[in-house]
Amino acid sequence: MVFSASNFLFFFLPIALAIALFAKPSAFRPSLLVLSLAFYYWSSGSYVIILIADVVIAYFGALAVDLCKSARLRNAVVGAASVLLVGILVFFKYLDFIAVNVDLTSGSNLSATFAGIILPIGISFFTFQALSYLIDVYRREIPAERNVVLFSTYFTFFPHLIAGPIVRFRDVVDDFRAPRISLENFSTGATRFAHGLMKKVIIADGIAPIPDAIFAAPHDTIGFATAWLAAATYGIQLYFDFSGYSDMAIGLARMFGIRFAENFERPYASRSITEFWRRWHISLSSWFRDYLYIPLGGSRHGRIATYRNLLIVFAVTGLWHGASWTFFCWGMFHGLFILVERVATGTWPKVLEKGWLRYAYFLPVVMLSWPLFRATSLEQAMSLWKAMASPVAAGAFSLDAAAPIATTSLIALVAGAAIYVLPGRLSFGQLLTSETRGDKLYVAGACYTVVALMVCQVLALSGGYTPFLYFQF
Repeated sequence: MVFSASNFLFFFLPIALAIALFAKPSAFRPSLLVLSLAFYYWSSGSYVIILIADVVIAYFGALAVDLCKSARLRNAVVGAASVLLVGILVFFKYLDFIAVNVDLTSGSNLSATFAGIILPIGISFFTFQALSYLIDVYRREIPAERNVVLFSTYFTFFPHLIAGPIVRFRDVVDDFRAPRISLENFSTGATRFAHGLMKKVIIADGIAPIPDAIFAAPHDTIGFATAWLAAATYGIQLYFDFSGYSDMAIGLARMFGIRFAENFERPYASRSITEFWRRWHISLSSWFRDYLYIPLGGSRHGRIATYRNLLIVFAVTGLWHGASWTFFCWGMFHGLFILVERVATGTWPKVLEKGWLRYAYFLPVVMLSWPLFRATSLEQAMSLWKAMASPVAAGAFSLDAAAPIATTSLIALVAGAAIYVLPGRLSFGQLLTSETRGDKLYVAGACYTVVALMVCQVLALSGGYTPFLYFQF
């Protein structure tokens, strides 16, 4: 079940809101827990058992860590619980990838044993939530939660369950104890949800046919212009798809009186790859900073150790997105450019702080990374890179591989680039969902919500829906 589908918008969500918002305060969390488990079961069937297993491991693991007096025992308990959580993730997400590579080096047929493993939706997200909770309890930054219903409700809360944001227990525990349900929160949340729905259905899905057609075309038909068009349009599609989902998740949570932190902050307005990662998928980049980069030593042990730690973090970041060499190389690509920026700190980056010159460096680099993210193989990614580096080759500016491009796709592309990607004043959508909007904007937000739902439903019914891209992670 996806947020943009009719069965969610007009069946599950109204029932969930009615049950949760009109239930007695004592029944709010149990109702939300049952609804969230039903949502995941509807989406993933029997894999709900994996979700429940992670809840059990995180809950009892944290309790055990909290009760242990000896440091050695605490280390053993948190280590065992973490190994269980990571082990489940590795089994479902990485075992086939490992087996395939073992086969390539040894000539065995190990991959045939694991070929039928299906990845549970959202497992990368809720595994990281469980790990963050365990580690925070281990570090004594928060106490272990005794209320199993409260913890389980947080962990399985359906808005963030399938594709994030990665929500830390310490950031939302107070809201789950006493949700701030109000007309203002409901209105703001509904508008934010509708805004995310528009970003997904109108812009992301509208642009999608362009990169889909190019990436599906034979390699030898893709020239310079087509390759850059594929990278740029896929980058825009991915941003609107995932940030749209994040907006919808944040809006849904707000409707239930729960506040999530922002997950995107206009990443294409960045001046560097370093800044890009402060703005893109913030909940993931901050997770890796706090639970991997800093524990590895961060930047405290000299330049070489810092570079090593950064490369480890971005290698793991790439593999978190998918079990393939393309994702690994995508992560390393970003890590290497961050190293370059660190080496050059204090010189040329200052030139890029103002004006359009920053885009002469940042945008081409980030667009060069997207073929690795989207390609089905390193061979395909290298072929696109070769085309992107060949402006004088025969047929370099032919767009045959992208034709025919529908008018709706071009409109979506222009709208996306002009309204959201480029820097400038607050967009209409940002004004409607801001914390300081006045009464007139509340009315405008209500109208916007209704129109967005109607338009998106018409588009969804006419062309079906496209799954959110981050569901595969």
